[in-house]
Amino acid sequence: MPIQLRRRHYDAYYRTRMNNTRFLFAAATAVLAYLLLTQWQIAQAPPPPPVSAAVSAEPTTAVAPVASAELPSSSSAAPTTEVPAANEPNTALAAPAARAGERVSIETDVFKLEVALDGADIVSAKLKTYTQSLDNKEPVQLVHDVGTHWIKTQSGLIGLNATLPNHLTRFEAPSTGLTMGDAKQLEVPFVWTDGNGLSVRKIYRFERGSFAINVRFEVNNQSTQALNAFAYRQFQQGEPATPTSSFFASPAGLAYVGSAIFSPEQRFEKLPAGDYEGEPLKRNFAGGWMALLQHHFFVSWIPQPQEQNQYTTAVLPGNAQTGVAYLIRQAGAEQTIAAGAKTEFPATLFIGPKNQEMIAPLAPGLTKVVDYGLVTVLSEPLFWFLSKLYKLTGNWGWAIILVVVALKLVFYRLSESQYRSGAKMKALAPKIAEIKKRFPDDAQKAGMAQMELFKKEKVNPLAGCFPILIQIPVFLGLYWVLAESVEMRQAPFMLWIKDLTAADPFFVLPVLNGLTMFLTSKMTPMTGMDPMQAKIMTYMPLMFAVMMAFFPAGLVLYWTVNGALGLAQQYYITKKIENEAQNPKQKLA
Repeated sequence: MPIQLRRRHYDAYYRTRMNNTRFLFAAATAVLAYLLLTQWQIAQAPPPPPVSAAVSAEPTTAVAPVASAELPSSSSAAPTTEVPAANEPNTALAAPAARAGERVSIETDVFKLEVALDGADIVSAKLKTYTQSLDNKEPVQLVHDVGTHWIKTQSGLIGLNATLPNHLTRFEAPSTGLTMGDAKQLEVPFVWTDGNGLSVRKIYRFERGSFAINVRFEVNNQSTQALNAFAYRQFQQGEPATPTSSFFASPAGLAYVGSAIFSPEQRFEKLPAGDYEGEPLKRNFAGGWMALLQHHFFVSWIPQPQEQNQYTTAVLPGNAQTGVAYLIRQAGAEQTIAAGAKTEFPATLFIGPKNQEMIAPLAPGLTKVVDYGLVTVLSEPLFWFLSKLYKLTGNWGWAIILVVVALKLVFYRLSESQYRSGAKMKALAPKIAEIKKRFPDDAQKAGMAQMELFKKEKVNPLAGCFPILIQIPVFLGLYWVLAESVEMRQAPFMLWIKDLTAADPFFVLPVLNGLTMFLTSKMTPMTGMDPMQAKIMTYMPLMFAVMMAFFPAGLVLYWTVNGALGLAQQYYITKKIENEAQNPKQKLA
């Protein structure tokens, strides 16, 4: 072999020969770079484009359709499809009382709501069973019509040849305040009439323990002519909230905040508010839904599965108080209501957490609101496995530990190969030192001699790479599971760990992780490593302890238990190899 070719061969071989700790550092650096890049992309995202439109105040009442960008026109109706037979309205509901104030409060076992009489829409929604944080016991509020990042849920009817109530129309309420109490369900009707035989009831139906609200319009056409109409549902929002943290270790800082739709053809699509003006949406399909997403929670309008809807987006001028409004709408197909007939326009409004078991039955693809990003293919099966272990243990922390144990069992043989290689490298240290003495001034010959020694002793310096590589996907997948899964939000482990998605408040796990790495490095051979590299390896556990101090506790728990089990495994296998060296006839398992 020519000397230059041999030297290139030796250099390439030597560059790839690294011990476990060095490779772990490189892998973790890649993880850090990926997360920082993700956060940088979020921070560098362009702000929503300005809207050059006059600011106008939103009318508070209307008894007829008005010319407004907030309302769909007759062309917004989806292409007409076969309409299912209407169900009879629930005649057991009490007759509406006279007008009772501007807002109606509704309280269930999971909600504290306010419904405005103008439009009979929910203008405030608080989740009683979810608090802002462990220290702040105020309930999470998803819908609110005040503040910078306001969100409105709206729905109404558009009559093509008659007046029907929309989200600007005044309704009558049964009472100023209603509570579910101990009942299994609660129905709250809001009523509108035109005085000429046409009446509409907008009914909210709540089920105990459910964040899904049935919202239906019951139209009773007792006029003398047929009525053509369609229903629409929409969200309006102010300037979407931006991540509050610029550091990669904050899960909330990496969450997508904005709108999304799901269609059977194109599946799940994010629609950032900044795209509303430049690339407005206009699409027709059935079997889909739309949503506004934030970290751990979302609101969604879910039509009937067979209902054809037109989905559109727009930017509205808003007013001096609310500023620019971003609107996403679904408008259903036109229906004909004969004189003397009744019909319904039902849909589901979800206001609540991204609990996958809870939302999966509501609509196809609704679990996609849990956004794992580029690592979805890793995070989804990992969450499924974790959820099964959680049902077994009743604790997400123990579920994470069992995941580590399962991985160690699955990849035991690979790890054994890794540690055998390391132990053999350590055993060859005296021979390598002797080679360096033989060729003190010729690094090329020393390197070639080492290669011959490795070949003779059947030592593969790269054997430790693959077991570390397979841990990196699990590391990334688990990070996003912890970041996105509301099931683990504020989930305790034991003792001082009160929230697995937050950093360890007393840094116990990061310190244990650093100690585990230090002991591992002491057992890992540094054969052939120059003094500077050896010094870096010595301080690396401290570097990792500092870095892990900012990660979610659940992730550090995974990495620490993984390191501790690896350390025990390495010690066991190393001892077996030492026994083999003392007794060559002993066969190792």
